[in-house]
Amino acid sequence: MFDPTAYDNLKVILEGAVYDLDLSGELKIIERNDIVDLAKIVRRYEITYILVDQPSIKANISLEANLNQLASELLNIENQSMFGANIAISFSWNTSENTKDFFHSIKSHWGPGHIYEEKQIISSLHGSNEEMTIRFTRTMTEEMVDDLVEMFHYSIVTIKKLLTGTG
Repeated sequence: MFDPTAYDNLKVILEGAVYDLDLSGELKIIERNDIVDLAKIVRRYEITYILVDQPSIKANISLEANLNQLASELLNIENQSMFGANIAISFSWNTSENTKDFFHSIKSHWGPGHIYEEKQIISSLHGSNEEMTIRFTRTMTEEMVDDLVEMFHYSIVTIKKLLTGTG
């Protein structure tokens, strides 16, 4: 019988939380990827969403388990600190005069202790976009399922704060 990994269980919980709000009409899922990278032996699930009435800011939450995390669990290695997955949340928007405020607002809203990456993407097809990714420094385990769902809901609060300028 198949025993799902922590990654599998976290993915199901995350997917359920996002699709619940999609079905209720609060947000719209605009992209979903479920990737197995055979070159690096990495599993990654990512889902991108917008608020239904405010498509100008996109959020993306990704869950990733690398070879060490997957193998340690599948091989029943005693060190359970390796079990789990890594989480990142990204926000993207069209370049505007609010960009510096958005970066500052996201950092202050999520707080210290995370890795923040700021990017500017210039495309001849889509114009200029800004993106901030928050990489969380702790490994998410099955015991932290409630934290994962809370992080997802907090990403929606972040979008609303950026839109209203109350960050």
